[in-house]
This record gives sequence, structure tokens and C-alpha cells, in this order.
Amino acid sequence: METKRIAILFSGNGSNLEALIKSLHKKCFLPSKRPENIKQSTIGGFLIGDVLIEGFLIGGLAHTFKLIEPDCAKGKHSNKAFKVEIVLALSNKSDAFGLTRAKRLGIATEVIENAGKTREEFDAQLITTLQEFKLDLCVLAGFMRILTPIFTQKIRTINIHPSLLPLFKGAHGILESYNSPMRLGGVSVHYVSEELDSGEIIAQGAITKIAGESLESYEARIHKLEHTLYPLALLEALTRKK
Repeated sequence: METKRIAILFSGNGSNLEALIKSLHKKCFLPSKRPENIKQSTIGGFLIGDVLIEGFLIGGLAHTFKLIEPDCAKGKHSNKAFKVEIVLALSNKSDAFGLTRAKRLGIATEVIENAGKTREEFDAQLITTLQEFKLDLCVLAGFMRILTPIFTQKIRTINIHPSLLPLFKGAHGILESYNSPMRLGGVSVHYVSEELDSGEIIAQGAITKIAGESLESYEARIHKLEHTLYPLALLEALTRKK
């Protein structure tokens, strides 16, 4: 059974980091193709698959994933199943609380400060560190840096954004989505490219807005959706050809 090696980059609290570790680390998964006859519907211009997962509408996933015991990956499943290992949690901030979360969960941590470095210098240092781990995928989880082509052209990376892209890119996606007249909010997982929040979308999840809901409540529901969608989208990315 193949082991997929993951590094997670973050800058702050690390709630998505923790959700990914708890959902995926040292666990084995058996992917299978979703049936082609599953209906999809267009809502507000977005193609959303009618798959309800934990109460959220999830779209874009070409596979389903069954959590299995390692012994079950032998025999006929040996070429399909894979194990996920989160081999590193790396932050550009030495005071990021996510470092504490990762250490508590037994994940190796590292800090590479960006202060005093050009973007290119910082990215080159990241690449040198990450390449030592022979990664299958790099995952951003609240990593507050715009990566340069030096990085994006060498390290296969995905990111999560709290809106239905291509709408509401940038740092204020939740607030702008909340204030918009749209009846849906959501989350997008996408490949990282040179342009901010513009890489190919892997999967999206949607929630229905509630009339009179506070920003705090809306934000909490968005974060809950992130914790549901991101592990699934990460697994989806691992099944796709590089």
C-alpha cells in the first residue's frame, strides 16, 4: 500500500490544520469512482453536486473515500488504497498557535520566518526544506503568504478559500460573501497558482444563508464546512495525476 506524504503550511490559529490531522493522519483510504449518474444542479451560476455530507452540499469530488484498516488494504485493494502521513507542519510565524496544535497531535513542526527576506528568498528556503520530505502534496491552511512562481512551479500545492470562487477572492472572503445579496455562501478548495485564489478548483461546498444571521454565526458555519470539505478535497487531489 502506497503512503502519501503531506506537509501543511500555516500562519496562525491552525484550526484547519488540526481538522486535517485528525481526519487523515496515519489513516488508510480506499477511493472509488462516484457513479456517473449522480445529478448535479446549477445554483447561482455554480455547478454543485447534490451530495449532502454532514448537512453541507458538496460538489466537484470525482471519488468517494472509504476509511479502512491497514489489513484491509491487502489483496485486491492493494493497488488502490493509500495511507496518509502528515510529515510536517510548517509556519512562517514562531508564535502561531497551530504549532502547539500540531505538536500535541504528534506532528513534526518547523518555523521559517519570512521577516527580512524577499518573497523569492523566502520561497526558495521553503522549497529546500519541503523537498527533503519527498512530498506528494503541500497543503495551505491559513498560510498568509502569496507564493511566487518559484514555489508554485516546483511544489504541488492546494489551498482552501472561504467563498464560492471566483467570487470574493482575497483576505476578506467571508465578510464580502456575508454582505453580498447571494443566497448561498461557501468554500472552495483549489490548486495554488501564481494568481491569488485563481488555480483550478478541486471541490466546493455550499451553505444556505439564514435571514438575520449574525456575521459570527455565518463565519462559524463556514469554518465547519471547511473542516468537512478540506480533508475530502485533499484526498481527491491525491487521486489525481500530477
